[in-house]
Amino acid sequence: MIELTDMAVATSVNYRHWAQVEGRVVSHTTDPAARQPRDNGIASVSVLAATCMAADAWATAFMVLGVEAASRLAAAAALGTIFVPSDGTVRSTI
Repeated sequence: MIELTDMAVATSVNYRHWAQVEGRVVSHTTDPAARQPRDNGIASVSVLAATCMAADAWATAFMVLGVEAASRLAAAAALGTIFVPSDGTVRSTI
């Protein structure tokens, strides 16, 4: 449980939103540059930000970027994050 004051949290997940296309499982998260579904091995990411809209936007972007690139960007933007890769480990800056 996280108690928040003057902040918001949003979570984006891939483990509940997927489709099976031609025998393979594809993520609902789409890489806009590649115009293809993107699976970076992240089951979920939660982001703490000043507003819920910002937290949601960051969480969605981080699903496309992957843990390493997203972690660097989150640190630069001073965002709190909780990443849960598909292997079930947890990486948190909160």
